Amino acid sequence: MRVLLGAALVLALLLAQPAYAYLDPGTGSYFLQILAASILGALFTLKLFWGRLKTLLKKLFQRKDESGFPPSRE
Repeated sequence: MRVLLGAALVLALLLAQPAYAYLDPGTGSYFLQILAASILGALFTLKLFWGRLKTLLKKLFQRKDESGFPPSRE
């Protein structure tokens, strides 16, 4: 499968023709906005679920005493 994808990529690069396309300055700004929004969205999602993730990890790695219950905090 990798060989087929590699061969297709090499073939596509060898047979590429000029596009004569124009990218205006607004295009770069648009891509920067998409990148910034993606990063900020990922950070916000991580912030939303951080408490749940922390609780889950705490439950998974918490030691249990002989009774099978987590130790009390007294």
